[in-house]
Amino acid sequence: MKKITPPRLAALCIVLLAALCWSLPTPTGLAPAAYHTAILFIATILVIVTNIAPTGYIAIISLTLYAVLRAGGEATPKAAIDGALVDFNHPLIWLIVIAFMIASAFAKTGLGKRIALLLLSRFGQSTLRSAYCLAVADFILAPATPSNTARAAIVAPIANSLAKTINKDDRKLGQFLLSSVSAMNDASAVAFSTGFAGNLALVGIAASVAGMAIGFRDWALYLLPPAIGLLLVIPFVLYLVIRPETRDTPDAPRFAREELAKMGPLSRHEKSLLGVFVGLVVLWVGGSTLGLDATTVAFLGLAALLLLGVLNWDDVKGNSAAFDTLIWFSVLMGMADNLKRVGFTGWLGDELSHFMHNMLGGFGTIPMLLVVMGLYLFTSYAFASATAKVVALAPVIAGALLAVGVPKEMVIFSIAAITNVGCNLATYSHARIPLLLGMGYHTSAEWMRIGLVIALVGFVVVMSIGLTWWQFLI
Repeated sequence: MKKITPPRLAALCIVLLAALCWSLPTPTGLAPAAYHTAILFIATILVIVTNIAPTGYIAIISLTLYAVLRAGGEATPKAAIDGALVDFNHPLIWLIVIAFMIASAFAKTGLGKRIALLLLSRFGQSTLRSAYCLAVADFILAPATPSNTARAAIVAPIANSLAKTINKDDRKLGQFLLSSVSAMNDASAVAFSTGFAGNLALVGIAASVAGMAIGFRDWALYLLPPAIGLLLVIPFVLYLVIRPETRDTPDAPRFAREELAKMGPLSRHEKSLLGVFVGLVVLWVGGSTLGLDATTVAFLGLAALLLLGVLNWDDVKGNSAAFDTLIWFSVLMGMADNLKRVGFTGWLGDELSHFMHNMLGGFGTIPMLLVVMGLYLFTSYAFASATAKVVALAPVIAGALLAVGVPKEMVIFSIAAITNVGCNLATYSHARIPLLLGMGYHTSAEWMRIGLVIALVGFVVVMSIGLTWWQFLI
């Protein structure tokens, strides 16, 4: 028998509680299908939070239960499995999957590393400037990399090597550079809809809940200014908080030039990837005028990389991160869509809006938005996946805020920004964090303390700049 660990015990309790709730009468105002779908969805999210098993593993079990139990009230077995698989053909999910595959080309060719080293070779003469160079590199990679972890895997090793080369005895130097890399990893995700898988989930939620069609250009128009604010402010704040002993880094440009010399001249595949990358961004910005959907553009990019030999079919079929995302993301998004279809999201949003009216109604819509976003920020302590958090909470929060009169643009883009800002709060808040902790510059307590600084400062930056900027756009 397997040892009963706290996560297993927690998961067992969640399953038993879900079974008990299933047997209870349906609450007033809800249809049985809405009640049962909600029980299964909430139980799935809670089991994911326990981190007892990979998210895809849990998602497959949840999908199976949905179809077998006909949780959505479907009349036939075929309708039940169709409901369970409803989002496996969603264009936004395929956009994420294809973007994961395109992102792998940056690691395979070394282009991502080259971009970061080129910036350091020109502008890395001080510790603070080195941090900004690494941040800009992350921003450059973000439009075609929907995995923060993939970008961190490119940029963080450079920061680690840089810290050891400049002054291996200054632990705070490495702590500062790695903390900044982590914070900027999320800042770049704020800037671009394709910079984080959860962003694209929110694009789908915005269409479903708020009737908003958000393209790459729309997202950047609303969120690039707050993201630039994060880029400018957060590294400087971390520099003041962590206070690395090494302030000047004259060896950084030399280190970068030596690494670039080892890489040699720009390869044919790097040139091809650079051309495809620029084309992708151009078409994501202006593709609608040419009649091209964002997912179609992503397929064009992948096809081009295959034809040019930058990627081969083994690279595509072996991309476990992409196919893992396809499975669990499709299941969770499908269940969230089914919650709306059967009426649960609307019912819960109405209940929350009534509560907010009673408790916060005298504050006005903007203070109400700030209070709700503040609470939403700290839910990161309860989730090991920001994408799962978006899928679970964004439809309900958006519905409640819309019901009390907050403009839809402010609702959706606030949720987008705060989702990403909260990813540093805990050591388990994002998949990249164990990678960065493993480099040895932070204890868990130090990470949590610095992460709280990043989250609080980030909240102030994005909400102050965002609410000011959005007034001119709405």
